[in-house]
Amino acid sequence: MGRHVRGFTNRASASGRLHPYNGPLRLRRAVFCLLLWLKQGRSGFGFDGHFVKVWLYGSCGFCGFSVLLFHGLEYAPAEHGAVIASLMPLISALITWVTKGKRPDPATLICALVAIAGVVLVISRGNIDNLLQLSAIKGDLMIILGVTCWVIFSMGITQVPGWNASRYTAMSCCAGLITIVAVNLIAGWRGAAYLPTLSDVRMVSFEISYLILAAGVLAVSCWASGVARVGAINALLFMNMIPVSAFIIAFLQGKVIDPMELYGMLLVVSALLANNLLPRIRPARQQQPTCS
Repeated sequence: MGRHVRGFTNRASASGRLHPYNGPLRLRRAVFCLLLWLKQGRSGFGFDGHFVKVWLYGSCGFCGFSVLLFHGLEYAPAEHGAVIASLMPLISALITWVTKGKRPDPATLICALVAIAGVVLVISRGNIDNLLQLSAIKGDLMIILGVTCWVIFSMGITQVPGWNASRYTAMSCCAGLITIVAVNLIAGWRGAAYLPTLSDVRMVSFEISYLILAAGVLAVSCWASGVARVGAINALLFMNMIPVSAFIIAFLQGKVIDPMELYGMLLVVSALLANNLLPRIRPARQQQPTCS
């Protein structure tokens, strides 16, 4: 969780020196492939007829997410990104409703509405007029789209049966690199991207190393291991602490935090906690013996 929160701060710092299209996320590909080789050998490298699907999901996760997030953090504070990222479980439920017709239960819908209200408070800082000014919210909108891309990528593993998390991550990263290269070429042709100089890279060498090794490879591996040990529902409880930790870090860095941002963050955390705890309470009540 700490790596996730710190990752937003380092992305914001790096985006000031490196253009979003030249982000260090592409460099994780080699590390993911090395881990896959160590775990499965040559047998893990292959698409087994799933190339188009893996390419689409990899493009969402490793191109759409990273480019939109880096662009968004040029205009929005890192703590806003942390609050929006914590909505991933609710975004996943809404996408499942739209794509598969599986409607969330009423409690989840209520939690989603409360969380959305909290995000609106964070983005607008309590001033509704800010929502009508694209210049004031464009960074947050990019982050929302980027987080949605990551949710779609995360849900894609169910579409490639027989693949484990290591193989899906490595192969989708490789396939997504095609889209990243294409986007870089188009952006360079349009004059929207440029190759960073050695001095630019040197200025953010720590941030790049952190994003590749800690916030990328180590965080993904630890998260997958943690979910396997404590279960998905318990793991999601830790996601609720991401916005809280982000605002604490921002405060310690001396940033001025608007009270409305805090109220919005508390709404989001409360909604996520309620959405996570309600499924536990219901089975417990159903198992209680009834008096005859």
